[in-house]
Amino acid sequence: MSYLNVKKQFSSLRIFEILAFILIIVSSLGVFPSLSSSVLFPIVKIASAQPATTVQPYEITTRGNLPKPIGVQGNGYNNKYPILDIRQLFNNCPNEIAIIVHGWKLNETQAKERFDRVKMSLEHNQYSIPIVGFSWDSNTSWADAKTIANENGPKLAHFIFDYKDTCKHHHNKDVNVRLVAHSLGARVVLSALKGLYDITALNTNHVNITSVHMMGAAADDEEVSRDPADTGDSFLDDGIVYGKFIQKEVIPFFNLYDREDNLLKPSLLPPVYYPAFEGDLALGYHGKQAGIDPPSPSIYRDIEVENEILNIDDSDGDGKCDLPNPFVPDSCPINAVGENHLGYFGFRSAVNSMLIDDGAMNVVVSNWRNPEGKLSVVQIKLIVEHTIPQ
Repeated sequence: MSYLNVKKQFSSLRIFEILAFILIIVSSLGVFPSLSSSVLFPIVKIASAQPATTVQPYEITTRGNLPKPIGVQGNGYNNKYPILDIRQLFNNCPNEIAIIVHGWKLNETQAKERFDRVKMSLEHNQYSIPIVGFSWDSNTSWADAKTIANENGPKLAHFIFDYKDTCKHHHNKDVNVRLVAHSLGARVVLSALKGLYDITALNTNHVNITSVHMMGAAADDEEVSRDPADTGDSFLDDGIVYGKFIQKEVIPFFNLYDREDNLLKPSLLPPVYYPAFEGDLALGYHGKQAGIDPPSPSIYRDIEVENEILNIDDSDGDGKCDLPNPFVPDSCPINAVGENHLGYFGFRSAVNSMLIDDGAMNVVVSNWRNPEGKLSVVQIKLIVEHTIPQ
């Protein structure tokens, strides 16, 4: 059996590890209901012998300042597969979809590359769900991209509402919509949650988002508060907070953060973007700001994912450093686990363009499968099978 860069491997099980497994199983059966399995033993990436999983790819775009998203025609990254007709999604209404929102400074080709990495990472994790890449005009200056991100939120909100409303009233199906956002794409999603709140305030049909995952969120750490008075840490703050909309519109909201992310963490060495541009700390750097009024713990959760971001400086497989030092030619400051801001969706090979690691997408899938954060008996069985020496 081959393993795809399993990060946490164990060559043998000692007595205490076997006891840990027993305690996990006993706990999962309800004997010790207060015992957390995640504390007893870490979740590992499971290499599966199941048949290959295929994720159906769709894409919508607002590039060119379109008033609403339209379906993208043609092929995916490197012409690997056709992008499916978005009308098919409305006709079939699959039970579950994930909308993927990319980050800053990407053209259309680069956006497709990100969506393809998500597709491969989901397939590796054996999670078959149609994905809809949301492509927006992020290939501009930081200040302009922030404005555009906020403007795209209501556009995405109307797409989500129309999709769920169509499936409900034309196909009698309650469909689940998940949102995954990277970097500055977090601002698109936060704005979209406000947009959904505004839409549903005028409609009897309420829309819930099945889950939201922020990955390396380039948004201020107080923006998930429910109290506008929690803003004001920087003169660039716009006074807008989204905690009320998260509380109302989302079932679980996961913020995946990384204290070593070299575009979000405070540093005197380049590349330094978020703290220098915003005069504030990022939500994706250390989670929500202490002392604010966040959504309830049953909805909002911070998860540290530093160890999921490998010490690989080329995530898109183009043979170049993802984040070169702009002041030192041929210098790449990505030198440690957690530093590559572009690795959350996974890493691809520069040799054959295939996936070599799934970044933090395994955490996303684990949350999708088990939003309460507890291991199932089936997951325990798989871990045991792939850990005990044969």
